[in-house]
Amino acid sequence: MRFTKSEGLTESEALLASLCEQSFFALWTYPNLFKKTAKEMIDLMVVFRNDVLLFSDKSCTFPETDNPDLDWKRWYSRAIAKSAHQVQQAERWLRSQPTRIFLDAKATEPLPIDLPPPDALKTHRICVATGAAGHCRRVTGQPMLGLDFTATGDEAPLRIGTVPEARGFLHVFDTDSLALVIQELDTISDFVEYLNAKADLVAEGKFKGAPTEADLLAYYLHHGRTFPNIQQDFVLQPNLWRQVEAQQPFREGRELNRRHRLWDRLIDRVTRLYLAEELQFGNETTMSDHERLVRIMASERRFYRRILSQAIEDRAERASGGWIGSILPSQDPNTLYVLLMGPGARRDQYEEYRTQRSQELVLRCYAAKAARPQARYIVGIGLDAPGGDGSSEDLVYLDTVDWTAEEAQKAEDIRRDFGYFVEGKMQEQLLDVEEYPGSS
Repeated sequence: MRFTKSEGLTESEALLASLCEQSFFALWTYPNLFKKTAKEMIDLMVVFRNDVLLFSDKSCTFPETDNPDLDWKRWYSRAIAKSAHQVQQAERWLRSQPTRIFLDAKATEPLPIDLPPPDALKTHRICVATGAAGHCRRVTGQPMLGLDFTATGDEAPLRIGTVPEARGFLHVFDTDSLALVIQELDTISDFVEYLNAKADLVAEGKFKGAPTEADLLAYYLHHGRTFPNIQQDFVLQPNLWRQVEAQQPFREGRELNRRHRLWDRLIDRVTRLYLAEELQFGNETTMSDHERLVRIMASERRFYRRILSQAIEDRAERASGGWIGSILPSQDPNTLYVLLMGPGARRDQYEEYRTQRSQELVLRCYAAKAARPQARYIVGIGLDAPGGDGSSEDLVYLDTVDWTAEEAQKAEDIRRDFGYFVEGKMQEQLLDVEEYPGSS
């Protein structure tokens, strides 16, 4: 293994680590980081592009006495105020000592992934406070804490507003609300966009609260993953989540997202093999170079991953009859994906077949740049049709930002000589796909 990291020191931390790795992948998820020997920095950190997510996990039993106001204040102090302080201190350390962040309690194994430059780094402070769900159900009938942004600190029992100990905006979740949000926004891009939109909504000052985080999420999804610009003060009504979840288009979109996850499996498989140093080719690639390639793929939102997965699945059905080369779309206009699906080969011929596939994939990546010169990043993906004796994956990465005129001409020559992606010879398919079928 290239490095060893924690899986969570407590049961709740282990659950948090598992939840984040499933959605944000192992390469970018780091539980239980330390700043010096035996001095923990943060319970979990996710680093992706310029975003750094700082998670503080506090599992505290909610006290049950005959003084409910005092019970709340005590729980708030232990679960939220303490968590906010940890996040605030972790951010301070991250910005002042970025080279002194370690995976182990002995502070001998440094963080293996590059942090964004200080002037571009954006932190997201997240508290995961568990232990109050049962009390919330008994008192409010809701399984989660409420949101009340007219309140500061522990002023409003069982409701979260501004948390002054964080010295900045703090997202407060309990176990159920975090699991729900990540379940519905289970890519790093979707999740961070929600965090940003929520923080901006609160900063505008008109939004005053919601019965639960689930209702706020429902409001966000129902309005096309945005919060409408409302000019007067407002609070959300209860049971919005139940209403959204009951809608047939929403359920159908969720089911399609569940079924078509080939893109995620490809990222996860290649990355885990790389981290275990078990790739057939490419183990010598630096962490920075490998991360740069798979980061592009992992930047896709769930809807685009679904489209890409379905496109690959469709071609896999046809590739057993011959080679299929395609250009696939990205949500980023600067990115192109080049897919080459081969029919596979018998075991005794597979090495020769894979060499042919990888060489053709590189040529097709160059040709794709000539066909779509506005794209900067070209990511090639070589796969096999299902059912063969063996299978493998090849990835190719081109960053063409510094290409010379000679390199651009080389790409055009390859395109012309081999006939790849030439106008009149390739079929173009326009996609008209709804994230939630029938919602329009």
